[in-house]
Amino acid sequence: MTTDAIPSTRISFGEKAGAYFRLGKLRVYHHFYAWLLAVLLLAHESVSRPGTAVALGLVLIGMYAMKIATCAADDVVGFRDGSDAQNYAAGGHLPKSNKPLLSGMLSEKEAIGFGIVTGLIAFGSGLALLIPLGGDVPILFLAGWFLVVAIAVQYSWLFQFSYRPGGLEFVIFLVNTAEVLGPVWLIARHWSTDSLLIGLLIGVCMLLVVTYANFGDRVGDLAAGRRTLAAVVPSTIYRALIGVLSVLSLALLVAPFVVGSLNPWLLVCVVPAIVLRALQIRAGLIKDETQRAVVLGFRSIDAVGLGLALALVLS
Repeated sequence: MTTDAIPSTRISFGEKAGAYFRLGKLRVYHHFYAWLLAVLLLAHESVSRPGTAVALGLVLIGMYAMKIATCAADDVVGFRDGSDAQNYAAGGHLPKSNKPLLSGMLSEKEAIGFGIVTGLIAFGSGLALLIPLGGDVPILFLAGWFLVVAIAVQYSWLFQFSYRPGGLEFVIFLVNTAEVLGPVWLIARHWSTDSLLIGLLIGVCMLLVVTYANFGDRVGDLAAGRRTLAAVVPSTIYRALIGVLSVLSLALLVAPFVVGSLNPWLLVCVVPAIVLRALQIRAGLIKDETQRAVVLGFRSIDAVGLGLALALVLS
């Protein structure tokens, strides 16, 4: 495979840092909402223990390190098998500059090293929780932490979940739901109705970004041997799945105000999220504007995260 590589002597420190930033998909800040909502759920239930603040900080570091390692591995594999070249190169529907391996801003060796270091940080953050919590970390939590990180980094690497029908959806839902439920259980040692509903909601919301993105990538993915669910099932069935997830997201969004402990009057806080979900359904399922549906999915996560955060603070 050949790329339009940029000679390393012409790449400044700032450009290299920007390339690592893009490799780790750090502009996708939306994973922060899972952590924020977990913190606010604990505050809402007045749950704390010595070392909580430091422990939650380590959880945030571990969550982002896991995300970066996963994205780095995904880019390396996508570069090698040609799926990124198909979807991002000239003439594709996505800008090549988003992929530093394709643009030549990073070498494979640099990307692999970055993924290894951040992966070790993700695993190490789990063990480091023993320090601020004085060793009071359940073995089941640590086992769950290591399992989730191990599954996440194999999104495209080793087992290659995202290359198997349904595997991609499994990883996205598991990781994003765990990012809410894990910190809550670590500190509270139980899950309330609110935490369960909000954890499931965050998982579904992230799925509603990825499902649309994969629907747009299905031709390039299939050509590269990446048998995502979007690539192997008839488009009508996949669109029906997206419709089911959309309705489920709305039900989970309203549920904390109906069967949970949030003040029903504060449902007004998530009205923007409901409107944005409706706009996403219109763009993606009615008008076939896949990329607009992806953008609206991210905007919807903003509205869900901020709306629920406000409702938790005010309840």
